[in-house]
Amino acid sequence: MDIELRHLRVVCAIADAGSITRAAARTGTTQPALTATLQRIERAWGGRLFARSREGVTLTAFGESVLPLARGVLASANALDHHVRGWLTDGSARPVALGGIGGSMVVELAGRLGERLGSAMVSVSTEFSPRRLLDLLVAARLDAAVVADYPDHELIGPAGVRLRALAVEPIFVALPSAHPAAAADEVRLAELAADEWVLGPSDGVGWPECFESVCERAGFRPRVMHRISDPSLLRRLVAAGRALSPCQVTFPEGPGIAVRPLAGDPLWLRYLVAWRDRGAFGKQADVLVTEAMAAYEHDTERSATYHRWLAARADSDMMGA
Repeated sequence: MDIELRHLRVVCAIADAGSITRAAARTGTTQPALTATLQRIERAWGGRLFARSREGVTLTAFGESVLPLARGVLASANALDHHVRGWLTDGSARPVALGGIGGSMVVELAGRLGERLGSAMVSVSTEFSPRRLLDLLVAARLDAAVVADYPDHELIGPAGVRLRALAVEPIFVALPSAHPAAAADEVRLAELAADEWVLGPSDGVGWPECFESVCERAGFRPRVMHRISDPSLLRRLVAAGRALSPCQVTFPEGPGIAVRPLAGDPLWLRYLVAWRDRGAFGKQADVLVTEAMAAYEHDTERSATYHRWLAARADSDMMGA
């Protein structure tokens, strides 16, 4: 069997996920199919890349030697693809490429950057995983990206990529409006121990693992009945009274859905903007950071729940002064 780029992506995906099952979920395939592909790769190379256990997989010494080379080949292939695709058919340069985690903030930022750069040629793409966005920056597929991390799971920029923190905000909870806890201004996490939850799949940088850790510190393990990355399906489950979900402060309330802060603010999310040193913002980082901050502020303005939370914390600070 000839090794192809898709085989290298399989090896990297399994190494990043630490589990064949998790890697299958992230790549949209099945665990048996991914296992069979890995076995063919190992046979072709004549050695085992991973040691299996109940907890997942770990790289063997052979795997440790192969993985950096596989990443290097993929990065070079991505850079070549980016270079080729970076020129339009009329010979003009490609648009500025902006990426982001899901949400409206990245769209707002794209509009602002288009105005500041004197061009509407700013393309937008979104990914569920901040790690994937950083990989796309390294591969020169993106010029900048809005990413996020969590306490004890801080992102570190790869070589050639800069990171700048924009804001830190609390994680709220979305719950059915008929839920008893929805009548309160804020919700104690421990009071939700008996409820069922819907969470997204792992984003590779600490979510939803950090949420599950916070629940354990509150005295319970969340009953995760659903793993969904599609926001519209998640909203339907919450509105139907079938599950609760941790959420960003900009998660919109609506029919059947209430959004409430968690008492004591046990969990936080940090937004960052990342860019390539040699990309479109290598010499215009101040423009990028300024507009990213403005886009974040514009995005959070529409959350009445968040503004009530801010006002309550301001009053509390004044009373404690």
